[in-house]
Amino acid sequence: MNRVVALLLLTFVIFPFFSKGQINNSGTTKMILTCPLEYGTGSEQKEAYSWDSPEQKLVMMSKVDSNVRSCISATVVKAEPSEDNSYDIVINVKEFYFWYHGQMKPVVKVGQKVKAGQTLAIYIQGTELEFRMFKEEEMKDPREFLDCKAVKME
Repeated sequence: MNRVVALLLLTFVIFPFFSKGQINNSGTTKMILTCPLEYGTGSEQKEAYSWDSPEQKLVMMSKVDSNVRSCISATVVKAEPSEDNSYDIVINVKEFYFWYHGQMKPVVKVGQKVKAGQTLAIYIQGTELEFRMFKEEEMKDPREFLDCKAVKME
């Protein structure tokens, strides 16, 4: 009987709490995202000076071929070629969309459920992987949520 109660407690209270993220100091839930590139680091792309605010994106590169990973458990809503002969992959969970651009060989299909850390595509050394995060239609800075070496330029 105690095992059943413990299992129910784990299943319906503890696991859902941890899967939603980590509570930060302000008392709000903070998502923690898996690094999208298995062997790589990133920084924001340096662009010409502009009065416009910088785009909130992460550009990653690796010195070796690597796996492009799902940053969170989600559903694939787009996996198709882009204009530059690479692929765009978009995954969705609730009101969040995560857009990957620059990978060469997708291994997922539209409608497929993926888990955090699961391979979405193959990255080819020397190309740039662009990663963006949206909450509904508003772009968010993914570096605030990622668990990887991503430099935030000020």
